[in-house]
Amino acid sequence: MSLKISNLLDIEKYLLLEIVYFHLPSEYKNRITKKTPLKLDAFIDLMDQCEYSLYPGFVSRSQAGRKKVRLRQAHFKRVYASSENLEKISITGYVNDNYGTYGNTADHHKTSFVAMAFEDDQNNAVVSFSGCEQVSTTSTLLDWGGCLVASLGVVTSHHQKALAFYDNQMAGILGERNILGHSKGGNLATYVFINRLNENTHAYCVNAQPYCWYTMTETQKEALKSNRFEYIVHADDPTRKASYVSYISRTVPLNSYAVKRFSDIHGFAEVSFDEFGNLEGTRVIRETTSLLKARIFKDYTAEKRLTHEQCMANFQTQLVEIKSLPKLFSTTLDEMLIVTEAQTAIIWLKDKDSQGEFIYPLIIKSPVAKNFYQLKLRRGYGIAAQCVFDGLPLFIRDSKQYQSRFESVDRLMGLTITSQIAVPLGIDESDVFGALELVNKKQGLFFNLDDFTLVNDMTLAMLEVFKNSGQSLDKFRNFSLLQIKKNNKQIFAIEKNRYLEKSFSSFNEKNAFLQKISGLSLEPNERLIFNRIIFTADKKKQLKHLRNQEYAIIFENPHLRDESIPVKGLLIKLLFQLREKQINLNKIATMIDLQNKLKTPIKELSDAEYIRLEYGIARIRRPQLIIVNTPPERLKKTAYDVLCRQLKKDCTKKSATVIVFTNGFKNEEVRNDKLGNPRS
Repeated sequence: MSLKISNLLDIEKYLLLEIVYFHLPSEYKNRITKKTPLKLDAFIDLMDQCEYSLYPGFVSRSQAGRKKVRLRQAHFKRVYASSENLEKISITGYVNDNYGTYGNTADHHKTSFVAMAFEDDQNNAVVSFSGCEQVSTTSTLLDWGGCLVASLGVVTSHHQKALAFYDNQMAGILGERNILGHSKGGNLATYVFINRLNENTHAYCVNAQPYCWYTMTETQKEALKSNRFEYIVHADDPTRKASYVSYISRTVPLNSYAVKRFSDIHGFAEVSFDEFGNLEGTRVIRETTSLLKARIFKDYTAEKRLTHEQCMANFQTQLVEIKSLPKLFSTTLDEMLIVTEAQTAIIWLKDKDSQGEFIYPLIIKSPVAKNFYQLKLRRGYGIAAQCVFDGLPLFIRDSKQYQSRFESVDRLMGLTITSQIAVPLGIDESDVFGALELVNKKQGLFFNLDDFTLVNDMTLAMLEVFKNSGQSLDKFRNFSLLQIKKNNKQIFAIEKNRYLEKSFSSFNEKNAFLQKISGLSLEPNERLIFNRIIFTADKKKQLKHLRNQEYAIIFENPHLRDESIPVKGLLIKLLFQLREKQINLNKIATMIDLQNKLKTPIKELSDAEYIRLEYGIARIRRPQLIIVNTPPERLKKTAYDVLCRQLKKDCTKKSATVIVFTNGFKNEEVRNDKLGNPRS
């Protein structure tokens, strides 16, 4: 229950950033003071009465806009309910310098400045600054005009108001004084931070408009590259280009199914958080400039490299305040990515099933993180598994020279492995519970012995904190490919590579379930979690992209069996949906053993041939989830059984996850009961 920056998870910081964009209704706007604070959960309860200034006023007030607000409110409630840090947080200050009913300042000439202050019960505080307000045309013009002037190094009235707000709210605060800002608010947060370096300040900025590099002192420039300052950038967000920036600490990939509009890229809803509240798939690129560019901008800090001892001292300082295991592991990986310039870092944990022991990824820091989810690696599959099962640290400078190349692991991870470091995780050598692995160094370089030594020492320091915490790893085991949660309670889940048969009492019940797992009927308090990526009811376009890319439904069209169109016509339509454009019509037909039936109408196919067609259409698309709907009534049971047996084999081979909607069949025979096995 703390606002210390080392305790707050990314998802909690994002909440404190976004909540500033919700403008309180007029009857509440002047009630918040240090003497009369408002509990954070009480504000969240009021959000459906607020105007959401990330969107223009007419959008926020529309029916679709109000629905968007309610969905964000439901998201905030979920975050608050699962948070260990936000329970006793109060809002102690609120300034809204906008025209109209939402503003609460007495100034005649408004500036569109909006800020909020928070305090915990341990005397730590946070101020959070909003970005460009779009509640009205006036506020938009004021904010964008201020951004333009600020990019030239001019101290604006917004900067002055931000510093005054900070000083007023931090009076009497003896703990941490933390500063948050998004977009233009990140520029204000940076200004406040560099002008209060002598205080116990930390800053966290997301997609921030950079503060003008030329106007800062060398001390201020160095502070922006320290662990006291975090500058988070979403992939493809252009805001960083407004000025010279060499202090980006993390670049966050967008949700794979995100709609890449500026409002989505720049906002809060299109990045993913893992189940622990860390930004998903984050990679660290602390140094972002070439040496030539750094010299041009007189950025001599870009040439500095810390010694082994300095790296360890900085790292151990960060570990002191960390209380939760996910935060401990996430911070460790972030710092290792910085000091080793690795591309990918993974925490693996050991577990056991009916086939024996395996390792699986708990936390992943990589641009291709989604390729690692739900992996189960057994002995002989990669150096991380070897490290865990042998209990020894491993350093592979050049993977091409290593006697075991582990090509299968390359394919599973979706990358080419060139260099690796893996160190075991355990309280002692006899009790190894996992491994920490670094994969590939940036710019095609190889890890060296200095990297290996530093990673080993940092891991030992992290393990000492873990041992002293007395916490358990048991609650972190989750292999679900698809989950549906309602009010943070799981109502359905299926593990990756599982074959699940599900029966229903009625046609309507079956359709309702199909709609739910497809994301077509999610309620505001429900979440669909696919491969650890969270979807809510407001993400309709992203859900459609998910269904098109990752779902395949066998027997989706109940009338297809009786269609007169030839097989060729159906397969041509399929060609436009495939991820691999090299596949042609004849190749598809050969894969499903229907090359001699291209001109045959679908209704004239035998049951075995029709099953091969349905199965092939589903498998060739390479979906992660296959749903077998109720088959046509006249389909013979033996043909259907062949389909189910083949899908079970696919699951056993870990090439599919299948949900079968069961039904009754007549016991009839077909001659050909073999399926073609499509290769993708």
